[in-house]
This record gives sequence, C-alpha cells and structure tokens, in this order.
Amino acid sequence: MPELPEVETIRKALEKQITNKKIIDFHIGNKKLRFDLPEKFKQLVIGQTVMKPLRVGKFCLLPLCSGKNILIHLGMSGKIKITTSKTKLDIHDHAIIEFDDGTFVIYNDQRRFGFLDLTEENIFTNKFIKKLGPDSVSKKFDAIYLFNILKYKERNIKNILLDQSIVAGLGNIYVNEALHLSKISPNRRGKNISLKKCYDLIKNIKTILKNAIKAGGTTIKDHMQPDGSLGYFKQKLRVYGRSGCKCIMCKATIKEIKQSGRTSFYCGVCQR
Repeated sequence: MPELPEVETIRKALEKQITNKKIIDFHIGNKKLRFDLPEKFKQLVIGQTVMKPLRVGKFCLLPLCSGKNILIHLGMSGKIKITTSKTKLDIHDHAIIEFDDGTFVIYNDQRRFGFLDLTEENIFTNKFIKKLGPDSVSKKFDAIYLFNILKYKERNIKNILLDQSIVAGLGNIYVNEALHLSKISPNRRGKNISLKKCYDLIKNIKTILKNAIKAGGTTIKDHMQPDGSLGYFKQKLRVYGRSGCKCIMCKATIKEIKQSGRTSFYCGVCQR
C-alpha cells in the first residue's frame, strides 16, 4: 500500500505538472472503485482550475478554485500516472482528468480498493479526513501526544501506530523500520513504553519518513512514481522484507510474524 512518502512523492509531481491548470474533461471507467463518486462529480470539476495540491495522511487533495477539493486515496495498489499525450488506456485505468494544456492525470488501481471523493472548502469536515489523527510528519505528532495515548493502551505498539485515527500516514513498511531503529518490539504493549522511548520513536519515525520522501518512496511490488520511475528506498530498508537475513545492528536473524493480518519483521535480540 502506498504510504505517506509515496503519496507525498505523487503530490510533489502533481504540484509541478497541474497547478493553475484548468480541467476540461473527466472520464470514469466502467469498473467501480471502493466507493461510488459523489453525485454530479463530473459537472462540478470540469471548468475548474486546480490550485497547489495538498496531502493529509495518505490522502492527496486537488484544491479547486470553487473551494471544493478532489480527494484521492490510492488504496492498496493505486497509482497516479501523468502524461501529455493520449495513449491507449490500461485495463486498470479507472479515472482520467484532462487539462487545458494537454496534460492527463490517470488514476490506475488494479485491486480497486482506492477511491475519489469531492470535499468542501474545509477539508477536515470530510467524512474520511475528519477521522484522522495528526499527520505523522507534523509538529502535533510529538512524544507527549504519543505517550498520553500509549499509557492506556493494551494493544501492541505496531497496531497502535497503524491506527490512522491516532496518527495519519504511517503504514506497515515504515512502522517496521521505525520500531527496529528505536529497538522496540512490535509485540510490546503501548502502556509499557516509556516517555523516553516515545521521544526516540517520534524522532526515528520522522527521520525515516523524511529520508523515504527524499528517496522518492519505497519500491514495494507495484508502487511507482507518477513519471513512471520507481522509488529507491528499498535498498535502505532495515528489516521489512528481510526475514531470515542478518540484523544490521547485532547480526541476529530477522524474524517474521503476523499481527492483525499484517506481516511484522523484527530482531528478537535488539527489539524488546
């Protein structure tokens, strides 16, 4: 699933390519996405100029001059493709936005777990956005905030960090990486994590996300950048996908377990 760094990479590409350009056509494919489009979506977006794209958690938003926003969620396998020529559509190209300069933004989603929505001017009243916790790279997501939540939680830290209502933008890849760097077991209960460890964890989460954004996102399965090039962060992963390999810190063997349907990778020696 595309996580915060991948979505931010897409936002930056969209900012460069479509800011201040007018939408002249919109096409939706025959196959349904996760949710139906809002009523009169096409009529409400055609003729609108797109302002500077935004990101909230794993959502990308295209602000329109009307005050509304096109909200894009990539789901499990969604991609955004940007092209300046009409090409034969792929079977999984489900939505196409055409701009007045000949640019096309194509939403491609093989598994169709993603969706598009249309928000009002205040994006935080949107039914999807209002459920989110603070963004994981924002100042609001700090050690005190995290500690005050964890001290009451029986759940393991891995599942807590993946809860978008607690912190927005984190996914399985980067939570695995941050827990390893912080020397915290994914099995540890939230209430058993000290304030000091919260400071370490917050620092490491933000460092890892910053580095991943700089690298252009992680190359995992079918994620790609809008220009078609893949991210390059995978080669720097510490534990994710490295089951059976040696831990880079202590040389013990990386373990793999399932937690709430997701795979966790960790070192049983370094992470307690």
